[in-house]
Amino acid sequence: MRQIPTQIRGVKKVLFIQHGDVDKPGLLADALSAEGVELEIRHPYLGEEIPVDLEGFDALALGGGGQSAYQVAEFPYLEEECALVRKAILADKPVLGLCLGAQLIAKALGADVYRAEQKELGFFPVTMSVSAVSDPLLSAWPSPFYPTHWHGDVFDLPAGAECMASSALTTNQAFRYGRATYAFQFHLEMTPALFQVLVDDGADDLIANGVDLEALKKEAFRVLPSLRDTALEFFKTWEKLS
Repeated sequence: MRQIPTQIRGVKKVLFIQHGDVDKPGLLADALSAEGVELEIRHPYLGEEIPVDLEGFDALALGGGGQSAYQVAEFPYLEEECALVRKAILADKPVLGLCLGAQLIAKALGADVYRAEQKELGFFPVTMSVSAVSDPLLSAWPSPFYPTHWHGDVFDLPAGAECMASSALTTNQAFRYGRATYAFQFHLEMTPALFQVLVDDGADDLIANGVDLEALKKEAFRVLPSLRDTALEFFKTWEKLS
């Protein structure tokens, strides 16, 4: 069936690719719902197909996950996602990457993604770059701020991209490519409820890395509410770039 163009449909539609049961869109879904934007979620890890292009969609968002961007032999759909990212950028549609999603955007743009020397798990300060000061979506962000970190991979900055934020362990915490592509190594979408589920699901990994689970949960309930308004405003503004 032929897709009806967005301007005729009258309702904007964002495609979100989810990579695991616990890797939900969180605050991104809340922000889009508040704006009357439809969010369609695809689950390739469950065998759902990824669209070959973004016809019928106004923007693309890629969530986090336990996969690594370079595990394309084990998870072939990751290469399909990279191809979709490139098509979205060529079509000048907004693209957003969160954690694994950010790594996939970097990979799609030709940058290397690889294992970090040390996993970054918990809440650690992220500092905005000089470039972020003049960025239309990021200029009002606090610096430093304390987002959710949960990753063992990092990426090089793609050619033509601007680094927007860094942390002590991760040089490239965020970047913008072109007008409307944003990639965040941290989890801007995180809510206290989602974090609780994530901690329960990844308890063994956290304990193996010396993390105090109860202390981490308490910190989440203290820190996450402070970033809620910043995250919601970013998601709403990013969607309007379409």
